[in-house]
Amino acid sequence: MKIDRPRRLIALALLLLVTVAAGAMLYLLPWDRSGSSPVAGRKPLKLYWFIPDGLRADHDLFDLFRWAEAGELPNLKKLMARGTYGYSRPVFPGHTPTNFATLLTGSTPRVHGIADGPMHVEGYPLQMVSKGGFSSVAKKVPPIWYTLEEQGLTSTLVAVPGSTPPELDEGAIIRGRWGGWGVDFPAVIFHSAADKELRQYQGLGNRVFNFGSELTRFVAPAAPTGWRLAMPKSFSPVREVDLNSWGAPMFGLLYDSHDDGRADYDRVLFSHDKATSLADLTVGEWSGWLPIKLSWEMQNDYNIYTPKRPGWEREMSAVGVDTEVALNVIRLGGPDAFRIQFFYNNLNSYLVKPSSLYPEINQALGPMVDFPDNYPPQLIYYPEDRATFLEETNRSLDWHRRVAGFLIDRRDSEVIIHDVYTPNQMLVGRWWLGELDPASRHYAATPEAERQARWREVKEMYQGIDAILGEIMDKADDETIIVFSSDHGIVPLDREVRLNNLFAEKGLLKYTLNRETGEYQIDWAKTKAIFLQMDNIYLNPAGLGGNYHRASGPEYEKLRNQVIELLSNLKDDNGVAPLSKVVKWEAAEQELQLPADRVGDLVVANRPTYGWVEEVTGDGQVFHDSLKGGYKQAILPESTDAMLTPFVIAGPGVKKNQRLEQPIRHIDQYPTIMTLLGKTIPDFVEGKPLDEVLRR
Repeated sequence: MKIDRPRRLIALALLLLVTVAAGAMLYLLPWDRSGSSPVAGRKPLKLYWFIPDGLRADHDLFDLFRWAEAGELPNLKKLMARGTYGYSRPVFPGHTPTNFATLLTGSTPRVHGIADGPMHVEGYPLQMVSKGGFSSVAKKVPPIWYTLEEQGLTSTLVAVPGSTPPELDEGAIIRGRWGGWGVDFPAVIFHSAADKELRQYQGLGNRVFNFGSELTRFVAPAAPTGWRLAMPKSFSPVREVDLNSWGAPMFGLLYDSHDDGRADYDRVLFSHDKATSLADLTVGEWSGWLPIKLSWEMQNDYNIYTPKRPGWEREMSAVGVDTEVALNVIRLGGPDAFRIQFFYNNLNSYLVKPSSLYPEINQALGPMVDFPDNYPPQLIYYPEDRATFLEETNRSLDWHRRVAGFLIDRRDSEVIIHDVYTPNQMLVGRWWLGELDPASRHYAATPEAERQARWREVKEMYQGIDAILGEIMDKADDETIIVFSSDHGIVPLDREVRLNNLFAEKGLLKYTLNRETGEYQIDWAKTKAIFLQMDNIYLNPAGLGGNYHRASGPEYEKLRNQVIELLSNLKDDNGVAPLSKVVKWEAAEQELQLPADRVGDLVVANRPTYGWVEEVTGDGQVFHDSLKGGYKQAILPESTDAMLTPFVIAGPGVKKNQRLEQPIRHIDQYPTIMTLLGKTIPDFVEGKPLDEVLRR
């Protein structure tokens, strides 16, 4: 159709008017302060629930409220004045997945169903984790964010266990930890294969949760080959190490820059192609964030115990992930001595919902350091590991502080729930709690100057948490409910109890051991009793091979009683019994508030300073000194105040400057928050609103 000139001019004028109007509208829209994108329709923030993982708080040793009053935690002091504060007691078995589910559903494990991290249910082999406690789909009742969305509020979740796979239609999820969702690249340590002692000691402890991807890789150095990059000047023969991980080529040249007549290697030159230098670092140095492309096999669950698709199918399913890595030289020494860490950006587009939020976060905040070290901990073997841990701690707390302000500024959610795992990692690590807590056998042997140095480091971590609180309080308005709590405290750990060595000694467990690597294989068909994390013993007089089903009958009861007697009579070499309580599965709901269909044939609780572990070892020892300094799994929370956590709540409807006389229950936090928000509390919630908190 032909348009005459006047009509064309009118059409162009209208188009110009619309364009100008649209531009004006975009200009007038509120922009988030990162400057990266407009946020249409800002929402008033109603709740910020900050839940640092493993933040111990008690009346005596970790008296946060006294620290706050003394000026060491100034932001916590302000929050206390604005609201109500005290302590909260977790539920058994005391650890993260169970207590996050308890806080976020207002119910005990017998209702929400999260009895453990790794759970085993009937109809599946015990070798496999058939229900992962960190997965959102494992809960039997919905969490608070799901219920709030149904009642009209949008949530953003940051690093919250149990939040993935996503259950939200609206809002955002930023790295829900360990829910089996997304593409997650944990930090990797490359360690000399010549260190056979460490390799044997670690066994399966060098893998995520003992069955996932490798956290420490043992590699052998060799003479350099194929380098186009000029060799660095070295006073000892240069050594090459292959640092390939997650499909990304990387090489290191170990060299000796000191002309002292000794082979004491002190630097590493890094290259991805043997032609280009990426970094040249000495011990204790970090590179900047370097771009790297990693490979993730979509058809691989990275679990050594589950059936695998053919290698070609896994390779064909691989996707490339553009991300960043920071390199750190932890330790060097002789020609075959090295310890190097690759710390990958803990965030990528596959760990954010909606994925479009990832580039905005990465541009505004830089790569994510979610928490230091890994689980099981890897930075516990050498003195130099402590410095690496502390650097990662500082980076983690800084990133979480900045993301708090970033999310509040965006104003696209009425609710933010935010976790940081760093406190747990420090207090269960090797270097701190045993030297600080008089309940530990290590306390008396610690020089006072060293103890004070460790206190300074722990206090700095708590001050980092306080800085995050300060960011939240600075950015949120007075109409926002701010809740500060945690999932569990931490108890010092002195001795590990290898129950499976005990069962093997009594002929109840059969296994084969690779003495070179320390890895073992259970002969399930010939095994009648086995302990599996974190508090369960599985029994069958006919063997535990195939799909697990509960046994019954006289022989089963005879075996159960035999194992109960073994546990009851077990004593350390100092005469101390590690067993605190043993409960049969059918009594678990009444005595421990656990779901009977998700626990072992026996549930065992350990005395504080002792911890059950799964490992089977060649030496057959049942009791072993722990390198880890803290623990919380399978401890009866009422047995020690070290398991207590802080609870501080402030905002509209909350009594001000009030201290709670007695510890509350974790299950009471949820209904109290819902009441303050004016929302309906679901029928499954077992907790009650705290009248002593509410200003009626």
